Amino acid sequence: MKRETRLLRAQPASAEGFASLSVPVTRASTIVFPTSDAFERRYEQFYDGYTYGLYGTPTSRTLEARMAELYAAEYSLCMPSGQSATVLALTALLKAGDRVLVTASAYGSTRTFCTEMLARFGVETLLYDPAIGTDIGALIDERTRLVVVESPGSNTMEIQDIPAIAQAARAVGARVLADNTWASAQNCNPLDLGADIVMEALSKHVGGHADLLLGALVTRDGALFRRMKDVSRMMGLGVSADDASLALRGLQTMPLRMEREGASALTIARWLTSRPEIGRVLHPALPNDPGHQLWRRDFRGASGLFSIALAAPYQGRMSEFVDALRIFRIGASWGSTQSIVTPQTPHQVGDEAKATGDNKLVRFSIGLEPVEDLQADIEAALSHLAADAAQIARTGIVDKRELQQEER
Repeated sequence: MKRETRLLRAQPASAEGFASLSVPVTRASTIVFPTSDAFERRYEQFYDGYTYGLYGTPTSRTLEARMAELYAAEYSLCMPSGQSATVLALTALLKAGDRVLVTASAYGSTRTFCTEMLARFGVETLLYDPAIGTDIGALIDERTRLVVVESPGSNTMEIQDIPAIAQAARAVGARVLADNTWASAQNCNPLDLGADIVMEALSKHVGGHADLLLGALVTRDGALFRRMKDVSRMMGLGVSADDASLALRGLQTMPLRMEREGASALTIARWLTSRPEIGRVLHPALPNDPGHQLWRRDFRGASGLFSIALAAPYQGRMSEFVDALRIFRIGASWGSTQSIVTPQTPHQVGDEAKATGDNKLVRFSIGLEPVEDLQADIEAALSHLAADAAQIARTGIVDKRELQQEER
């Protein structure tokens, strides 16, 4: 063979005697086979072996195995994002003429995919009150194939009674898909509560550094896994070995990060309940939260994500409050080492969810900064609101431009 051919066919160095603490990053598109017969029979190992890089490499399969282990399950499937994982599950389980029930507190893109995209393919979506509990049985009919839960809702923080919902769904043969991104496997396992499939956006707590997009589906049902795996192949969905490697690394520190973030968030949430500028603090670990008893029953801990509503005099000035924060960065997602703040307009059943000042929330994702710094940042922003309110009360001028003219 000529030199160029030898270079192209060169084998890697022997791995004998080499042992690393990290999982190797194995990139691949083409996977080669020893014989033509092995190639023609490759799909016999589609679910648990290797056929093509898009459908799994040793790195991505290692991540899937870890996710399954965390949920005490047998099967896991990783997708390019949490949303793509949710969409895959919905697409795999629903067909024209079916009905899906979706909690109104679900992630906005989940609701939109169901109410707009699935509707185009003849699937009916019904949004239900997340606090419905056992009464969900009245909404389930013979066409209902799936119930989507998200506990807590990632904006409004309602804890759902998953065991009651799962029991009602099971009575008619419907499945339950649970978005468990707020808690992760660290703090809750919806499979133990009756859910059939768990979706977790690994972009959040698992990644942990705001630089990763991945999602995972986990189930104990082999038939469901194979159905979702088949659909993922037809949709061309897969994950890169590099992203899987980042997730595997993030898993090693996730328990420590979540413990710190959860403790800091609860400290800040408790403090905010005493502030006159705050109307409500939405955090299920607070004793006066409507879902606290369910949270104590079903969860092992809390994450660093919670929301607040400003008190009535300040409700129309949420943007001023958010913009006055200096340590918190404005952005979407959560679970990062750095604290994030997000203006939110919660969706309610039957509402158009208009962006008015009196129904908006401020959502905090608490990171790893010292809690004293975060509390001081929030206090300064609240003091800014209070000072402006006092000046308005004194002058009667609401528009800041008018106030500046008056001061001149």
